[in-house]
Amino acid sequence: MTSRRHAALSVTAVLGLCVIASPALAQTTAGSVTKSAGTVSATLSWKGSDSNAISEPRLRVSRAGTVVTDRSVVDACNACLLVEDGTGEEPFSILHVADLDADGEPEVFFDVYSGGAHCCVTTRFFVYRPATNSYARSPSQYWGNVGYEAKDLDGDGRLELSGSDDAFAGAFSSFAASAFPPKVIRYARDAATGRSRLTDVTRRFPAVIRADAARLLRTIRRAKADPELFETQGALAAYVADQYLLGRGSVGRAELARARKRRLTAPGFQTGLLRFLRRAGYR
Repeated sequence: MTSRRHAALSVTAVLGLCVIASPALAQTTAGSVTKSAGTVSATLSWKGSDSNAISEPRLRVSRAGTVVTDRSVVDACNACLLVEDGTGEEPFSILHVADLDADGEPEVFFDVYSGGAHCCVTTRFFVYRPATNSYARSPSQYWGNVGYEAKDLDGDGRLELSGSDDAFAGAFSSFAASAFPPKVIRYARDAATGRSRLTDVTRRFPAVIRADAARLLRTIRRAKADPELFETQGALAAYVADQYLLGRGSVGRAELARARKRRLTAPGFQTGLLRFLRRAGYR
């Protein structure tokens, strides 16, 4: 990605990755992918193996044509799965070079998938350290069962990492019926030290939260009682979480009461959900 204002990087949800990765990588072949932004170019390469997982991943980064980092990244991608560019039903890249915080210095990051029925996607970041003229590993972002997009949500020239909260996966219904409140992460880097941090800034984007809540409410209002499955609880849990993110907890609790009267929830659901939301920082 070369334009932080007009393009978005997207990572498909893990369910999509399972479908894409498992058949295609039954026996992994060697490969590489290269991405660039400004004067920074990065190549992630790997060797093949007899399993789904890649072996000996390596990251090579150059600045203005001069290689400043060429290192093994097996510590960041130990027996992980990588989906190569152009495979599967949706465009997807494992490697990104993009200026996430609009400071003129592109970051290098790639996405790894641990494999399994549902889990898990993690984004690994490598940032430039002026003191050593090299790229060092920085804090990672765990997405779990969900993917994310890197896009400018508020038009300020900075990319946000826009995903969902995986803590809701299977927590209140089957995994298939689970819903996930938005989670927006902002990357920031100290130019002097090169140190970086990832901060949850979801509450700064009420339009994103409101859109999710409206979609979930339509699902809830269409639901019919099923005393054996209570599958609507997944959507209801995420909807109530959205309302707390918006500072409208009373609206969420009112919908809980309405759902209880419609027999959409199991006994004790409301108490358990509100405790969960408090522990998770929503209340």
